[in-house]
Amino acid sequence: MTERDLAITFAGGGNRAFYQLGLLEQWGEWLLPRTAGVATCSAGAFVLLLYLSRRRRENWEFWLTAREGTTRNIRPSNALRGEPMAPHGRVYRATTMHMLDAGGLERIQAAPFPIWVLTAAFPRFLPSPVATAVGLLGYAAEKRLFPTRIHPRLGRALGFTPVAIDARTCRTREELTDLVLASSATPPFTPVVSIDGRPLLDGGLVDNAPAFLGDTVAGATRNLVLLTRAYPGARLREGRRLYLAPTHPVATHRWDYTCPDLLADTIEQGVREAAVHRPAVEEFLAAPHIGG
Repeated sequence: MTERDLAITFAGGGNRAFYQLGLLEQWGEWLLPRTAGVATCSAGAFVLLLYLSRRRRENWEFWLTAREGTTRNIRPSNALRGEPMAPHGRVYRATTMHMLDAGGLERIQAAPFPIWVLTAAFPRFLPSPVATAVGLLGYAAEKRLFPTRIHPRLGRALGFTPVAIDARTCRTREELTDLVLASSATPPFTPVVSIDGRPLLDGGLVDNAPAFLGDTVAGATRNLVLLTRAYPGARLREGRRLYLAPTHPVATHRWDYTCPDLLADTIEQGVREAAVHRPAVEEFLAAPHIGG
């Protein structure tokens, strides 16, 4: 029996996370038997769950239909009518529910390793609307000011705290859908979601690539961190972690529902670059016990 000594971290990034789906399609049968646990955030959680549900083809067709007619990603004038400014919340929820149908939920619940999904709890000292605005604007500003910083710091400094839930513990499609959308909650695109009465935001406010969760997986001696942004140097070894990033920016944009072809291109980039990254992963896995 293969020893389960590997943690895998799936970064968020909206549509960019589908780069990871391309990698999984090439590596899933190779890596998952060795996986002790996974750490996910935002759309990275959706991508892993989609792979585990084994419903990619059905979900792709469903998403294409659900987003049909979307010509703009945001319409501020909708707010004047009390309607959501963006279609993403409706489409994302419906697509996630569809993924979990027809045995999808049961296949995820049967995973032989924990599937940690990161969300962010609000600071205690700020009203929720203020905290949402400050947190999301701060996140965007930090990315602009420090584009090579993989793990953001400002969210924690503002008082956002991590809340991680194992997706396998969700009992119904509705519960798991709420968890995925809470991890991705980025107003005005997707709304704040409450779980057990606690409002939660996108886990990226704490860490968009939650390797700190992967590092705590029982039995894992190494952590493969799959990023969704292109960083200087597509591969970085740091202690027990190996970071892998796209070799160049992916075609799609984080919240673009208007151009499905770009999403397909992003998946294909992951498929192609799996071969580029594989030697580094093989070396990483072949190394003796990794401390750090």
